[in-house]
Amino acid sequence: MNEHGLTRRGFLTAGSGAILGGLVAAQSKPDTPGLDPLPPAEWVWQVSRMCFGSIDEVEQAALAGAQILHTNLIWPYYPLRRDGGGLRQEDDRKLRELVAACKRHGLRLGLGLPPFPPVDLVKEHPAWRVHPDASGSILQLEPREDTLGTRLGCNLGPWGNYLIELCAELVRDYGIDSFSFDGNYHPPLCHCPACVEAYRRDKGRALPARVNLDDIAYREYLLWRGEKLEAHYREMQRKIKAANPSAAIITWTVNAGRYGHFLHSPRAMPTRLNRQFDAAMQEWWLDETNLGASVAPAFGAAYLRAVVCGRPAASEPYLMSRGNPYGTDSFPAHERLTRTLLAVTHGCITAESLGWPGHAESAKQSLQAVKDRAPWLVRAEPLPWAALLVSEQTRQFYAYRDIAERFLPPVFGAFRAALEEHLPINLINDWDLNERELGKYSVLILPNAAALSDEQAGAVRQFVRQGGALVATGEASLCDELGRPRGDFALAEVLGVRYQGRPAAPLERPALDENFSIAIDENYWKQRVGVATLSWSDDPLFDDERLRALVPARAARLRAPLVKVEVRKDVTVAAHLTPEGNGKERLPGIVRSRYGKGQTLYLAAGLDAALWSYAYPYQRIVFARALTSISSLPPPVRAQAPLCVQMSAFTQKASGKDRLVVHLFNGVNTAANHGLPALEVPLREETLPVDGIRLMLHRPRWTTFHAEPGHVLL
Repeated sequence: MNEHGLTRRGFLTAGSGAILGGLVAAQSKPDTPGLDPLPPAEWVWQVSRMCFGSIDEVEQAALAGAQILHTNLIWPYYPLRRDGGGLRQEDDRKLRELVAACKRHGLRLGLGLPPFPPVDLVKEHPAWRVHPDASGSILQLEPREDTLGTRLGCNLGPWGNYLIELCAELVRDYGIDSFSFDGNYHPPLCHCPACVEAYRRDKGRALPARVNLDDIAYREYLLWRGEKLEAHYREMQRKIKAANPSAAIITWTVNAGRYGHFLHSPRAMPTRLNRQFDAAMQEWWLDETNLGASVAPAFGAAYLRAVVCGRPAASEPYLMSRGNPYGTDSFPAHERLTRTLLAVTHGCITAESLGWPGHAESAKQSLQAVKDRAPWLVRAEPLPWAALLVSEQTRQFYAYRDIAERFLPPVFGAFRAALEEHLPINLINDWDLNERELGKYSVLILPNAAALSDEQAGAVRQFVRQGGALVATGEASLCDELGRPRGDFALAEVLGVRYQGRPAAPLERPALDENFSIAIDENYWKQRVGVATLSWSDDPLFDDERLRALVPARAARLRAPLVKVEVRKDVTVAAHLTPEGNGKERLPGIVRSRYGKGQTLYLAAGLDAALWSYAYPYQRIVFARALTSISSLPPPVRAQAPLCVQMSAFTQKASGKDRLVVHLFNGVNTAANHGLPALEVPLREETLPVDGIRLMLHRPRWTTFHAEPGHVLL
């Protein structure tokens, strides 16, 4: 490993910076199954700064450094212009003035279009509404102008086609650059005539009677409805780009911007829908209800970057000082800048609102900070080394009864380990489990990714056979893509283990110190599940000085999901589990195996989940060692820095040359989390400088290095 020191004092005082050098060519885009998206409008690739404002804030947005102004002005009209309808005269005038003002100031216009049919349309075409059930009861509800819930249109049928034609008319008539929709997803279930007919035609059977994720037929419906939503947006793209090839859809997504988005079930849109947008954007909340003081926001930004498949993605930092009550009271301007740079670190462009009271100047500061870094943000591709699967089919079809416990802890914890150990990690999706995409990586992580199809499991098997490293945890590959249990792991042969269920619960409660027991209640015992001792010997996995210092006895407690497995004779048990309350029973805890040219580590002890739910420092080191110890290649770049520093790495083409871009983000909160832990939020008023960071580069192919902004040669 070659080392390159970064010792310029105060480099991270502004919160985030980038180290640059020449590197390999950017990675090609993955194959996309089914509905291949149309290419984004060319101008979208150059966007790094968007803002939200009113129609009176065009000049302010331009002076602040934005490239796109998103604003609302009109509602869908009825009938279409081609049928003698169109905008009212006053709305027509205002929209033309808005378009002209944006052009004068060099801004692209993002028109927010509420995706709700007008009252007159609903009255004339009641069948176009969303029908939550087959009773037709929605038809008894009078559509009202002031109640959007009375006029929800189903975008699968005629209303969806109408909205597409309306957008195409707006592009032709007014030169709209892009559209966004606060909504226009799909309902959990719709029995409108169009849905009934389409499902019968496509599937040969009736729609499910009710929303019920326990029912496999409903899960199949949810997949079908997601594909229809993709088809809706693809047709919209085709129509608006036929009117003007530069027209774009830059719209809201609901997958990761808030912690609650991860918990939403049944989903309102498939993650794959993000590929149909020219760019996706998300409201990015960091208040206590969205666990803003945790790794969740960083993960949310990185996840949005992953689901767009290389297209631009924007995170809009909400300036909520608190969530209950909701408000912006006493919000520090420095926190806004910090949040903006955190989003940039994880591959997002910025979207700032001009409408937060008293924060017009902080919006300008944040936009300027991104503008200073823009040359190293656009058309950047994540540097591949380790891939972490974030499996939407696992979330929706396996973990749906308790997403907060069964899905999020493993993915959050694995991400945290890589973040704190400064390892380059890319989040990938279910559709990326194919030979072409996996071939880019040295290591694949399946964090309790239970729901895998036979084809996906086959791709993972081939990846390892050809020399890839696999780290799998918990019940990875135990179910098919719809969450139906297989009985054993699809990857049992690769991992060298067979599924035997979960360890039995302890027969009796362990004794507690009498002074400690005073402070506990029944909730303590409800939470005390999955407690065990993890013990190990001289396996190379544990060859780390820090680990020896933290756990000199080579045995430590953990509280995490546990799985009971039977091991094949030719594998190595690197660590054992002794569950609490089960006597002396020792179970395989971490199993090392070889398959073809590759190596695997199976973690029956959910160290990844523990790193989110109940972490000990040793778990971070062991999990990071799991990645590095079995990979055929060391990480191409790694930082030596405090745990508070987050690192990400991208590649970029620049003037015909290849460039490596390394982002370093200082996440220190000088308030030191002094408040009630469950309600702490980041409200940073300052940044504590971090000094002495070093970057380690494996087989560097670049010769010059500089820090940005400022072009400081290193």
